[in-house]
Amino acid sequence: MSYQPVSHEDHPRDTLLSLAHDGERTADPAIPPRWPFKVYLPRTTDDVVRAVREVRGRDERLIVRGHGHSSNDLVTGDGATVLVTGRMSQIVDVDERGRTVTVQGGAILSEVDAHLAERGWGLPVIGDHDRITAGGFASVGGISPASHRYGLFVDTVKELEYVDWDGEVHVCGRDRDPGRFHRVLAGTGRHGVITWLKIDLVRVDKHRTVLRNHLLFTNDLDDYLRRSAELVRDPGDALMERGVWADFPTPLGALRLGQFSSYRQTPQNPLKSLLNGAAHGSQQLLGRWARRLPAADELVKYLGMAEIMFSPLYASGKNVERLTDPTAGEPARTLAVLAPAERYEILFRRLYDVAVEERRDSGGITFVSMHVKAIRSGYLSQGEDGRRHCELMLHFGVNPAQLTEKVLERLVERVDDLVIDNGGFRCMHTRTSASPERRRLLDPNARYAEDAGKPRGKGVTGTTGKV
Repeated sequence: MSYQPVSHEDHPRDTLLSLAHDGERTADPAIPPRWPFKVYLPRTTDDVVRAVREVRGRDERLIVRGHGHSSNDLVTGDGATVLVTGRMSQIVDVDERGRTVTVQGGAILSEVDAHLAERGWGLPVIGDHDRITAGGFASVGGISPASHRYGLFVDTVKELEYVDWDGEVHVCGRDRDPGRFHRVLAGTGRHGVITWLKIDLVRVDKHRTVLRNHLLFTNDLDDYLRRSAELVRDPGDALMERGVWADFPTPLGALRLGQFSSYRQTPQNPLKSLLNGAAHGSQQLLGRWARRLPAADELVKYLGMAEIMFSPLYASGKNVERLTDPTAGEPARTLAVLAPAERYEILFRRLYDVAVEERRDSGGITFVSMHVKAIRSGYLSQGEDGRRHCELMLHFGVNPAQLTEKVLERLVERVDDLVIDNGGFRCMHTRTSASPERRRLLDPNARYAEDAGKPRGKGVTGTTGKV
């Protein structure tokens, strides 16, 4: 199959310094750089083939990278050879009749979505910040507030092309070599470099269609778990939903609040649009202020969290997708879990308890938050009709001096133990156990990849991250 790009020339924004860092930098801004030795900047599939074969011939390791948001040793390496997908950013084709869009692997999904919006279309599942690429999102799964309807991002991918580690080109899809197709999806780049993807579209106006927020709000954890569990397992007619439980230390003790937002259709009128714009404009402004303030000035950070906890009554779909995190200015780390919905309350409580205990014992954690999204995914359920999952994203503030590597490893192992014991998975682009045996138990892709074989090129491995 041959495609010709129709638009969307990329303007790379990465700096040279950024190539030496990955998502670990958000947890420790002073982390030493890990400089690559060689960098490839392909623009076409042929360029990727050439790069892979050169690296294979030199018996080197190849890392695939977009914008470097992943951690877990996926997108950077000291002295490594790195292939950066940022120049492979074209929108290749929009097929309105077939309800698909075809993009190169380095295309930024927020920009693709903006292009589609001009035609009255949108991506069903998109990340909550503006620098995620198609290939990166497909390599790690991909979750959004609409995942209870559409699944993971990988569930919306219809077909893809990739270059394996022998430099061979493969095209596969739901109806074309589906075994190979599912091994590549959520595979963190183990099987090659994704060069283009064909993705489902939905008819939607994310910017102008306003949804009503049916808000659950409580400071009682038992109440929060009971009521949010019902929404995770049966979202009803909600078009989008997301929740968060936050635990912030204050001079007067811990401040604990939980909210769960279920966004449903509502009659449209100018007043609701005005309220949506005003509320989310103030939220974004507080987020920007929070990132500029010194750590000692907590006022705006708490106001920003209040904006999230008391989410606006009305919101456009785009504003729900682009949740602002007012804690973004602080060192923080994320450990993301994909849990069976029937184990939601147990895993939520135990993960939260582990983080609170670590804060008490080592002082390495400051605030603790648990972010929740419901998921209905064929990829995760592997054909088990009706089985639902959810994302439990443990997001916590970090005191880098106390959260040493040894303490972090202990915390990660405790989290992984809980996930394995409860039949869940980990999002593999966040920190996990280094044990290959344990990682296979945690990795949702492992069930598809067991018979996939390993790269035949000696010494050549590949990884790609959320970008």
